[in-house]
Amino acid sequence: MNTMAPPDLTIDISVIIPVIDRTEPAEAVWRAYHDVLMRTNKSFEFIYVLDGPFEDYAEELAAVGDRGFPLNIVRFNRPFGQVACLLEGVRHARGETILILPAYLQTAPESLPTLLDKLENADVVSAYRDRSTDNVLSRLRGWSFEALARMAGSRFKDPGCVVRAFRRRVFDDLQVHHEQHPFLPLLAEGLGYKVEQVCMPQSRSDQKIRMHRAITYFSVFLDLIALGFLTRFMRKPFRFFGSVGAGCIAIGVAMGIYILIQRQTAGMELADRPALLLTVLMIVLGIQIAAVGLIAEIIIFTRNPSRSAYKIEKIVTHPDEA
Repeated sequence: MNTMAPPDLTIDISVIIPVIDRTEPAEAVWRAYHDVLMRTNKSFEFIYVLDGPFEDYAEELAAVGDRGFPLNIVRFNRPFGQVACLLEGVRHARGETILILPAYLQTAPESLPTLLDKLENADVVSAYRDRSTDNVLSRLRGWSFEALARMAGSRFKDPGCVVRAFRRRVFDDLQVHHEQHPFLPLLAEGLGYKVEQVCMPQSRSDQKIRMHRAITYFSVFLDLIALGFLTRFMRKPFRFFGSVGAGCIAIGVAMGIYILIQRQTAGMELADRPALLLTVLMIVLGIQIAAVGLIAEIIIFTRNPSRSAYKIEKIVTHPDEA
């Protein structure tokens, strides 16, 4: 099913709602978002992207659309993940403002205008939940996720909050892979865009105790490792590989000096000593690791020499004085 809004309608805000696994009654959630956006005096559209069949949820959305409310509904034939849903939603979006919301009430809908207002002076606005009344288990899990994200270079609170607003042009530069959607603000900031945060009240339905599969936590951990490398060393890989290589070489040289001192002072033979083989191995390994970093620097320099890591916010030209 793909029910699109009238093509001649001017759109200010495109609301993208990925339907992944967790959902609440479609009409109730849509109504909550719709009623709040109506008060903004801006035109908007809803784009639901279903990550798979979701037959029951699709029927709920169809019932909303049958009552005359325009909905854009895109359905994948099988699950592809939240990143695919977001990118497909952006491809269908016509508004200059992209508002990403979950298919459930994660934050209080009444605070959405605050999120949109803050976008006037930023390129990305990321919401974080006021979890002061949340259950202890969820707060501890959220704090752990936030702490791990800080280790990867993120300064943003509550990476698990889906509620975000973007200017359309941000997605022209964003390159999101796998399930890096929790770190979209970090990736945007790395490209030079201005990113702000806003605290929003947590929805009461979001305060229930929820458990995730162990593989989910492990996948997030691996994504954080990859993201930490990409954000810190993507433009300067030799700093990472060179540091590791230099460390290995330093260890090898130190071990070589040590066994030479033993040879001169204690008369210990060098032949057939595992320490000598380990010394040579560490030096060779260090050179190889550093060489990988140099090759990566050459590739980045030759393949992408002109891409800037900054964005110009404003250019002001004053008239010349007579």
